[in-house]
Amino acid sequence: MKLAHEFFKLPLSFDVAKLQEEVALFSANDWHQHHEGFKGNSAIPLISVNGEINNDFTGEMLATSALKQSKYLQQVIASFDEVFGRSRLMKLDASFEVPLHSDVNYHWYKRVRIHIPIITDADVIFHCGDKAVHMAEGECWIFDTWKQHRVVNNSSKDRVHLVIDTFGSSQFWQMINKAFVPWHSQAEEPIKSLAYTPASKSQTLMEKYNNPIVMSPGELDFMLNELTDEVQQVSSNDSANTHRLIDILHGFSQNWRRLWSLYGNEKVGWPHYHQCRDGTFHQAKVVASQLKISNDSSALDMLAHCIIVPALTPPTGR
Repeated sequence: MKLAHEFFKLPLSFDVAKLQEEVALFSANDWHQHHEGFKGNSAIPLISVNGEINNDFTGEMLATSALKQSKYLQQVIASFDEVFGRSRLMKLDASFEVPLHSDVNYHWYKRVRIHIPIITDADVIFHCGDKAVHMAEGECWIFDTWKQHRVVNNSSKDRVHLVIDTFGSSQFWQMINKAFVPWHSQAEEPIKSLAYTPASKSQTLMEKYNNPIVMSPGELDFMLNELTDEVQQVSSNDSANTHRLIDILHGFSQNWRRLWSLYGNEKVGWPHYHQCRDGTFHQAKVVASQLKISNDSSALDMLAHCIIVPALTPPTGR
């Protein structure tokens, strides 16, 4: 998600000893290698599609067995009173790093990632844009996932964070508006600590609906406008290519709205939607590959992963 600043530190803290105690109960077999093959990176899913071991984004999100056995992790996540999607424990091995990348993806375009460090060291540094911070144990941070970012672990200790994804309610964003930005001079808000409560029964709100079967014309127009704004922000983009892409996207919007008025979400319309988006992608891919967006990624990445792929996501098995 794009944010006003690279990092925000939230006025929250958590019981580090209890978090570390629960993490220590997991075995080496519980940690699964990073789905993109980042060396030294692994994770334990806590909230996932159907509560299973997967890296999926579409479908009902449920607690995994790992979360069910971890009472304080449940309490930490539930304490936000937000609706959470795909969430996990993420480990970065000593002397490894999360390589430089940006999250150009429909899932993260409107979701923010909350990081709660459980095991870390002063030599673990999180870089985002031109800023860098160390996130200390028990703290709570969010960062701009749209910008290029990386994490470097120059310590002899494996770093473990709780990482949870949410859209955030108005109450959450009101808290962010008052959150601490390290390079600003404002004082931190009073920190609210969450103690472990053995008898507490936590109820975490989890996404049931995430990707639409067919993206509505309104949402499609929003995403197309976002891509248009992105390519126009980059002064080095060729003007003729920019206008060519905008023309293609405008036609896509018009054709999609026509189909929506006929079929809505009905299955009979899915082949027509597929033909529309497939034709648009083939028409746009060459010009989009020659344009950049604000985070220095290719406009083709945003077109594919934020618009074309999520525009039609029929349920599996249907």
